[in-house]
Amino acid sequence: VRNLIGLSTLGPITAGAAAVGVLTRNKRKGLNVITGLWPRALLEAQGVRLNVVGEANAAHRPAVFIFNHRTAMDTFIVGAVVKTDFTAVAKAELRSNPIFGTIGRAMDIAFVDRGNTESAVASMQEVERLMAKGISIIISPEGHRYDTHEVGDFKKGAFRMAKSAGVPIIPIVVRNADDVAARDSMTVNPGVVDVAILTPISVADWDLADFPDRIAEVQELYVETLRHWPHEGDPRV
Repeated sequence: VRNLIGLSTLGPITAGAAAVGVLTRNKRKGLNVITGLWPRALLEAQGVRLNVVGEANAAHRPAVFIFNHRTAMDTFIVGAVVKTDFTAVAKAELRSNPIFGTIGRAMDIAFVDRGNTESAVASMQEVERLMAKGISIIISPEGHRYDTHEVGDFKKGAFRMAKSAGVPIIPIVVRNADDVAARDSMTVNPGVVDVAILTPISVADWDLADFPDRIAEVQELYVETLRHWPHEGDPRV
């Protein structure tokens, strides 16, 4: 019932977004109505409350927002705190998902086929074009959902995009999302999910040769944040 209530909010929100888009002749303003309202409405309908620290860091735009990925609801959690002027990078299989695929195509989400190098490069070029227009990107540097509390190895893609576009990396650390949702299920239980939006990280002075070490430092930042959760006023946020 909670899932149905949450999904039912998409219809009127989308109708309002379409009206805004038509009246302003601006697709992005219409999309911002959806992204600014629906993720949080979906979570609230399912009884999920977000406890966010460092929320002011999300105002740095454009940026590459990276997050640790554990459940099918993580994208909605991150979308609820980033709110507007963003798109995402997702695996190609999600293009056929009736909900995520439909929304993704409307939002210009880059569906990346990791088995097709030419297609993946073309998708990343489109992402960089959007960033040049001031649109931020949401991406999981782990590459897929992990069925563990450990932090998986970070891949280079998100950091290369940030370097190429001249924008910062903003880490979003999600804690205990798996208390409210399972790895591969859209069924959600009521609860509180902790989210920490950390201080932006500039990659302007990163050399390609240093990428592995620098990325390992960011990965370790996630490990330490999950181990010692920050509070408002903490220098990490």
